[in-house]
Amino acid sequence: MSTTTSTMTRDSGHRRMWLTAGWVVIAHTVLLFGALPFERTPLLGDSPKAAAAALVNGPMARTFAGGYLETLSFLVFLLAATLLARLLRGRGEVSGWLASSVAAAGTVFVAITISVGFAAGAAATYDGHHGAPLATVIAINDIRNFGYFLSVAVLGLFTLCVASAAQVTRSLPRWISYSGYLAGGLLLVSVPAERSGIMDLANMAWFAWFLALGVSALRKARSTAMVAPDPQPAMV
Repeated sequence: MSTTTSTMTRDSGHRRMWLTAGWVVIAHTVLLFGALPFERTPLLGDSPKAAAAALVNGPMARTFAGGYLETLSFLVFLLAATLLARLLRGRGEVSGWLASSVAAAGTVFVAITISVGFAAGAAATYDGHHGAPLATVIAINDIRNFGYFLSVAVLGLFTLCVASAAQVTRSLPRWISYSGYLAGGLLLVSVPAERSGIMDLANMAWFAWFLALGVSALRKARSTAMVAPDPQPAMV
């Protein structure tokens, strides 16, 4: 009886973790897209006029509000990355290594995004509203742009590791792994080819894959609940 109870408790905890993983994946996407209307960020190579409109003359309070909301979305992503690493760990050496790589890549991605990208973007906006020369403001914002390009490469590694771990452990449908290989590969290729516009396509493919991953995690939680063992009757 105690063994059955322990198994049921473990399965219930496993189901809750998959459920949490699915919702935090979706929450990251919702928060991120919710922050975008608040921000106007010049891209690499934009004209000085466009940079001034966004960084000097744009609404600083609104930009900072959007930036903070975006920061929250990446803190949620960090929770998702570490939770996925735990769920995809498996029992073998290969799956354990891949799971550790998922956690490491997810952590590095968030660190680059917040400490390099968001910090430089906020500094450029602040300095632009407090009398800094436009050339200086653009240079600071370019640090944000290049930090973003580098983070895309790390995100590609994260995606490939999640896809590989899911395939090795067979925890998620095979199409999640195959589409993850495609999305991760596109992200890695898009970094040196950024000027071609392929990075936008790669990002759209990644968001579609990430949302599909979240939905698959929710379905995994449901299927785990459905196959949970029935309690055995007590011995008389």
